[in-house]
Amino acid sequence: MSNKIKWSIGLVAVVVLAYVLLPDNGTSGDTQQRQIETTQLDVGNIVRAVATSGAVRPLITVEVGSQLSGQLADIYVDFNSEVKAGDIIALIDSKTFESRVVQSSADLKVARSNVIVQRAAIDRAKANLRKARLEYERAEPLANAGTLSASDFDTALASFESAKADLTMAEAQLQNALANEEQRQASLESAEIDLERTKIRSPIDGVVIERAVDQGQTVAASFSAPVLFRIAQDLTKIQIEANVDEADIGNVVEGNEASFTVDAYPDLEFTGRVEQVRLAPNETNNVVTYTVIITADNPDLKLLPGMTAIVEIITGKAENVLRVSNDAVRFRPPPDSELARKVSLTRPPKGEGQRGGHPAKAGQPEQGKNKKSAEGRRGLLWIQTDDGINPVPVLLGISDDQNTQVLGKKLSVDDVAVTRIRTARK
Repeated sequence: MSNKIKWSIGLVAVVVLAYVLLPDNGTSGDTQQRQIETTQLDVGNIVRAVATSGAVRPLITVEVGSQLSGQLADIYVDFNSEVKAGDIIALIDSKTFESRVVQSSADLKVARSNVIVQRAAIDRAKANLRKARLEYERAEPLANAGTLSASDFDTALASFESAKADLTMAEAQLQNALANEEQRQASLESAEIDLERTKIRSPIDGVVIERAVDQGQTVAASFSAPVLFRIAQDLTKIQIEANVDEADIGNVVEGNEASFTVDAYPDLEFTGRVEQVRLAPNETNNVVTYTVIITADNPDLKLLPGMTAIVEIITGKAENVLRVSNDAVRFRPPPDSELARKVSLTRPPKGEGQRGGHPAKAGQPEQGKNKKSAEGRRGLLWIQTDDGINPVPVLLGISDDQNTQVLGKKLSVDDVAVTRIRTARK
């Protein structure tokens, strides 16, 4: 092979090697070998939400049971019956309890009669005591004068002392009779209470959503009150018990707005508000969730207890703010490219870059008791200009599933951010 041919082959190898090893410098010459995908910053709204689900429940549900055992003689309500507080909704056979009332009433009458007898005995004992005292008082001077024998005086004294003891005994028997009267009175009241309890009444105004017994059924209340009915107080207002993952619960506070749908009305969207964030964790298969109570109006009674609601809890809003696609926020150049070597982050201006350091944008409403201001977390956007592609450190606010809020005044709607670079394969 001639030297000329060898020199030509060597020159071609050097050119190829130089093309492979030359770094990407971001110039227009290199970008012609790549497909650059971009997105333009714009102004719009961002809504951050937490997705979850939960069951529709009445605000207040009361379980109505029986404190007595017995057979249900009558049932006056059924499913969906409207009731008022105090309405009789069922009746337990009352014959046994009526007989107890009669028996207790008779016992009370006997006790009261005994009180009268004991009071009469006291009156008699007092009369006997007066007589014995007079006889003793007459006998004492006679005995002192020696005109009455000692035996007769002792008899008068013993009669006087015995009369005092009889009075004391009669008074004690009266107290016993009075206590017995009170006991019989209490027994009568207890029997009357039990008789009244045979009438099972509604404790609240509401709607019967469950009836667990039928007429003629026997209920046993030996250890606990059996549940006969469940009554929902007001179905025009409902609550949803939603389970929120521990990763999202930090953004949920009382007062957050929420929207939800149910399978029965797939085309309707209902709205509500977070009423309570319960602190007790729920752990299932090492997954920790927290119960969030969402209240909503139900004026048309379309939402029924037990329905499954698919919920979105709005944890942040930003209206009319500068925003960029999430793809641009996530974009990073290949680590071995020239663009990666151009990264030189500088600290954000003083007062920016820390949570709460940047004022909330106009249009960001208050959520519950806490104002949802922009977080001000640091980020990096790759902005394409006539001079090439350059990294710009920025502050990022809230995000939804498509866009992220851009804070500060470094960028505007005229800027274009890179979302992806595809290297041409040749």
